[in-house]
Amino acid sequence: MPAGTTAVLAEVADLEEMMALYRGLQQARDTPEGRGITELVPAVRTVLIEFDAATTTARRVAEIAAEQSLATVSDDAGEVLTIQAVYDGVDLDATCEELGMTRASFVQWHTGLSWRVAFTGFAPGFGYLVAPGHTASIPRLSEPRTRVPAGSIAMADHFTGIYPSESPGGWRIVGHTDHLLFDVDRPEPVTLMPGTAVRFEERP
Repeated sequence: MPAGTTAVLAEVADLEEMMALYRGLQQARDTPEGRGITELVPAVRTVLIEFDAATTTARRVAEIAAEQSLATVSDDAGEVLTIQAVYDGVDLDATCEELGMTRASFVQWHTGLSWRVAFTGFAPGFGYLVAPGHTASIPRLSEPRTRVPAGSIAMADHFTGIYPSESPGGWRIVGHTDHLLFDVDRPEPVTLMPGTAVRFEERP
């Protein structure tokens, strides 16, 4: 559907279809047909497609979106970003209890999953990571914290996230990392862009 004069909002059924659509549109941007697409903004069940009205039209952009396959794409290909993690979060034991795991089995499970950034939001550099095999819905805190330290690794619903800067937050903190996720002084300030493959590795 149109979203203003230079954007189209594509809606799909679920998160997996959104990720497949986003990847397809990324590839379409590199073709002559899709050269007018200027920006892609994924969310849970939508992709906002911004375009250059001097190059293409909303109708053609909508057609390109409709042409994309929504089949699940393998996560095996491409470079994987390794995040060194210390599993010492204040909510780790409660999260383990929620999942029916010990600390050791939780770490083995979390580091064994193939995570991928589905979309970004909440704060600059905050990525919503999903993984096949993680279907449990982990409840958020009943009362959000007013201060969550930068680098905190947290979980909520079926997502894992890393707070790129100190901020309020209601996710369950399971650990932390020293990996710098957002830096305005870098050519590419954001580390966790949509589509980035991530693997967590336990650091003693």
